[in-house]
Amino acid sequence: MQTLDEEGGPMFQDGDVLCFLGDSITANGRWMAEVYQNLREKYGVKCYNCGVSGGMTEFALFYLDSQCLVHSPDYVVMMFGINDIYRELYTDGNEGDAECDAAKQQALDTHKACYEKLIRRVQEFGAKVILCTPPPYDDVNEKEEYCLLCQPALLECVEFVKELAERYDLPVVDFYGTMYPLLGEREWIEADRVHPTAEGQHVLAQIFLRDIGETEKCDFDSPFVWEAWNKSRFDAEQELILVNFIEFCVLLKERYVGKKSIEERKAIARQEYETYEDKTEVFPRAYADYIAKIDSYQHYMDEVVRLTRS
Repeated sequence: MQTLDEEGGPMFQDGDVLCFLGDSITANGRWMAEVYQNLREKYGVKCYNCGVSGGMTEFALFYLDSQCLVHSPDYVVMMFGINDIYRELYTDGNEGDAECDAAKQQALDTHKACYEKLIRRVQEFGAKVILCTPPPYDDVNEKEEYCLLCQPALLECVEFVKELAERYDLPVVDFYGTMYPLLGEREWIEADRVHPTAEGQHVLAQIFLRDIGETEKCDFDSPFVWEAWNKSRFDAEQELILVNFIEFCVLLKERYVGKKSIEERKAIARQEYETYEDKTEVFPRAYADYIAKIDSYQHYMDEVVRLTRS
């Protein structure tokens, strides 16, 4: 399992391209932007956020080429798990239910098989892989959200990441191992028990930089200060990610399996949008963004590339 290059020097070279592939914890990636700001200053690297809200390893196999490898990365950073376990299965009422237990195991088996496929496809492309364990599910602090019993399943994903790192001799960033023991002391996870707070995003960045050998220790208490170029790039990237949520998660099967056209996918999005009485909810707002912006998708992609290269 690697942490630095074979000679013990820096992992990155001037001009390297890093793509971050994952779920909403990556897609909402202030932590990725902080990592980028640090690495660009040292190495002149370029970073792209290829996270998709709701993403899983199974889904990522469909859009790996169009969302990630299209950038010709030298490194692909992967982090999955919290969606792959289908955490809604882990309620008190489902304990001991044979059908539910089978669904849980199927979800884990699919996650593991697809994770290996992702690694092999990235390596066949010629890029290197950096693995990340997912951050913990917050079952420690009092939250508004009902506390599910999914921590053991998520921990199985964590251990599998470490197993993959050993098997393929890959660097691994252990978000889970650092964050979970400190949850009772620090408010790093939102009320939904899943997504990092702004402070939690900073913590992810610090752990990442430490575990790849860029810093000796984490500085959790000094806040991240945006540079103007990075904030502009991040804002443009988030516009793209809003569209990606519907395109590569909600309508993934319609796009890749059903081979539906953009106009057909927009029609489905319009129908779904109209089913919501409260148009301010998350999903109707996401559908509205998708309908308004999907025709300009390539423009948003080009703008992100331009700002990243500038």
